Amino acid sequence: MSEEEKMTEMRYSTKIHASYALGSFFDDFLITCLGIMVFKFYETEIFLPILFITIAITFYGIWNMINDPIAGHISDLSIQFMKHKGKRFTWFIIASIPCALIFMFIFLPPSSNILLTFIWLLVILCIFDTLFSFTMINWQKIFPDKFRTQKERTKVGGIQILFSLFGLLLGLILPILFITTGSPGTNTASYFIVASMISIICVIVVIMMLFGMREDEEMIARSFRVVKKEETQESFLKKLKFALSQKNFVSYLMAYLAQTTVMVLMLASLPYWVQYVVKVDEVTVLLNLFAFLLASVCSSPFWIWIARKYGNRIGYMCGTGGTATFLIITMFIRDYPFFIIGFICIGISMGATWSLIYVTFSDVIDEVVLKTGKREEGVYYGFRTFFGRLSIVIQALAFGIIHTITRFDPRSATQSIEAQWGISIGMFAVPAFFYILGFLFMWKVYDLKPDKVQTIKNKLKELNL
Repeated sequence: MSEEEKMTEMRYSTKIHASYALGSFFDDFLITCLGIMVFKFYETEIFLPILFITIAITFYGIWNMINDPIAGHISDLSIQFMKHKGKRFTWFIIASIPCALIFMFIFLPPSSNILLTFIWLLVILCIFDTLFSFTMINWQKIFPDKFRTQKERTKVGGIQILFSLFGLLLGLILPILFITTGSPGTNTASYFIVASMISIICVIVVIMMLFGMREDEEMIARSFRVVKKEETQESFLKKLKFALSQKNFVSYLMAYLAQTTVMVLMLASLPYWVQYVVKVDEVTVLLNLFAFLLASVCSSPFWIWIARKYGNRIGYMCGTGGTATFLIITMFIRDYPFFIIGFICIGISMGATWSLIYVTFSDVIDEVVLKTGKREEGVYYGFRTFFGRLSIVIQALAFGIIHTITRFDPRSATQSIEAQWGISIGMFAVPAFFYILGFLFMWKVYDLKPDKVQTIKNKLKELNL
């Protein structure tokens, strides 16, 4: 087999590709459900004052910042008993099912006492996030090591976008269909029922993922490879300093923060926007969401073609710039069916970032591995998750500030014009600002163009990395 053929070969079957790609469903399904349910549950059902909700979710976001890079660093450590199945697979088994099961307890606060409810929200969210971090970091770490050619990576990325969007769709449908919409404070039982359904689905998905998550002997050997003792004991702070000195890594982090901020703000804003701004029924909401997600799915092959022809950087720039534009336009559309057109355009442009989010990061990781000579991706996935979870703090602060300034009333079934505009700003304008920021970093700073990416891949092949 020629060197060119090796660089484009498919090493694994579609069955393995699909099993691994289910992690995108797990990720987006859980985060979608959490984003769409938690803030509104505690604000309009439990009536926890918005100041307490903002503080709890802000501290939860800070815990994300501390927890995710450390989880990545810990998962890189060579623990002897993990040599049998591989450190990444073993960590995934340890964390994933408990993560799925604890989700339901977020929506089971033990008391109507404000302080106890605040503590419950904060502690359960932090435990959930710790388990979620170990689950997703170790799932993500396998991608650049297991799928090592552009062809295989883009194929898996294409499957991931399908599962990701299906997870997003189901994560939106379940709350919309099964959470009751009675008077504020009367719908708490329906939230817990939906949360229990979500936990059961996630446990089933984890079991289905095990086949694709398995590490072969070659992968295990690479992850445990020791060159020199002093290299394997490199400090966490030294890794952090090196990572933040890499301009392509930092540029990707900013683009990734934009992506997660858009999703967190739109998901958290959606139930408010539906109930208080456009005031449409469940069927109309589902039709709008279906059009948005269908547009994303249908545009995915086009964006993958763009990435293969012009590079992942160009595809990602199209996604961030286009989405920011359509978000601003859609903010001013209030009438059905016209706002569906806006969501279709948003879906088409977001298809680019969803399709290329993992593929682009694999290019970044390849560059880092070439510079360090070691496959210690966990800490970099931890840094990425750190920036992604910063969006939770942004969402909490945005809601806390906007809802206070516009005088949102959680005990009322209707809202003032000012409060309605506040909801729209949080759903469209703030996400657009972050996407513009991500676009500028990918355009002006990020330099992993196709020729450079291919050169890096060739060198990694030569070094058996």
